[in-house]
Amino acid sequence: MADANLFPDEASFTPRPAWQVIEAARRQYLTGELRLPTNPQTRLFLRDGMVYFAERISDGALPIRLMMEGVITREQMQRGTVIVNGVEHVGRMFDADPTIDRASVELCTELFTDDVMVSVANEVVAGYELALYRRHPSGIDRWYPHSVPVSGRPGESRPEAAPAPKAAAKPKPKQEHQPAAQPAAQPAAQPAAQPAAQQPQPAPRNNLNAPPITQAVPVTAPVAGTVPPPPRATTQMPITTQLPLTTQVPVTSMPAPTAQIPVTAAPQAQEVDHAAIADEVAEAIKRAFAGMGAGF
Repeated sequence: MADANLFPDEASFTPRPAWQVIEAARRQYLTGELRLPTNPQTRLFLRDGMVYFAERISDGALPIRLMMEGVITREQMQRGTVIVNGVEHVGRMFDADPTIDRASVELCTELFTDDVMVSVANEVVAGYELALYRRHPSGIDRWYPHSVPVSGRPGESRPEAAPAPKAAAKPKPKQEHQPAAQPAAQPAAQPAAQPAAQQPQPAPRNNLNAPPITQAVPVTAPVAGTVPPPPRATTQMPITTQLPLTTQVPVTSMPAPTAQIPVTAAPQAQEVDHAAIADEVAEAIKRAFAGMGAGF
């Protein structure tokens, strides 16, 4: 039994190729599970009209098929698979094991889907079963973005066609800020049209028509060099006139060291003493020889 009628214009379903049933579900941008009574039975899972996975009921579990294709190892399958109520859930496979090559896994899953859809496209089916908002038990719909971009659904208006409120909210700035192309006499005529009890509002600070600041406040005029320049440093400290170093220390008036110590007198005195001692020694020797001769 179908949750939604894919062919509302027909009183009863007539046998037709499977691709017509699939395209009818895609044109209505349905989300859920579509079952086709093929041999074996085919299950297609859609989200916003996009078929993100298709399989036969005779196919094995998706993690086993990925491991058999060589895109994941047994260790990666064990780390990335969570068993809930006897079902192997791989919706958080890439978060559980970052070493898994996500591009290879997603490409292999797409190839599984394409193979099934090509094989059943021209097979005539006598009916269909549609379960809205039913996900694939393995949770692979979590691998893809949460929203699928849709160009436009029949009977719905595009969001870009409703910018009218923004255009209606702009007259107020036009009254406050006048364009520069208007003549100068037009702003003066506006206060006369207002009632006498209402006072004109002051112009905003960021008015673009206000005169430039350089005309109202001439900043460059007062700066005319009224402050005298500071005196030079060379006129305040005459160093050459305060410290006459050459006249305070008379070095040339000190006596020479040679006049105080007569070095040449000492050798003469020593020579006189030696001569006297030599004479005395010679006289003593003569006396000794004289005494020795008298004894013999």
